[in-house]
Amino acid sequence: MTRIAAMFAVLVLALGLARAQDKQPKDPPKDKEAPKEAAKESAKELDGTYKIVLAERDGRPAEKATLDAITVTIKGDEFTLTTGPADKATDSKLSKIKATPDAKLSTIDFTPQDGTERGKLFPGIYKLEKGELTVAMSEKGERPKEFKSAEGVVLLRLKKVEK
Repeated sequence: MTRIAAMFAVLVLALGLARAQDKQPKDPPKDKEAPKEAAKESAKELDGTYKIVLAERDGRPAEKATLDAITVTIKGDEFTLTTGPADKATDSKLSKIKATPDAKLSTIDFTPQDGTERGKLFPGIYKLEKGELTVAMSEKGERPKEFKSAEGVVLLRLKKVEK
């Protein structure tokens, strides 16, 4: 993999999205596990394997060859970015995610589990439409308000791979 491709892969993985803004109900539910289960269920819609069709950082697109070498897998609260062919993966990076669906603007928080950004929170937003997941995440800690790559914002568009 070229140096640029490797740097991009590390960048995308390192950009674990940050904490979602939790909404506290006025009356706490009797079952303390119910809210956790509801969040897990709503985040399950993200589960799957994806190919990156667009990746931009600071308004600049990544090279197609770089994108073609990356596969993203989301399962539960794990976001794994793998480089190389599926049968001969050369590198894998893991981030924990917390997705909070909302009718207006769904949030997603990434926390890388390895590399130099390990443990750092990266706030983001997402939308899932017709098997395509779009994510905008901030490197600067302030959650993006729109799906646009700007200074300090990474924009990803992922297409779910049909099995």
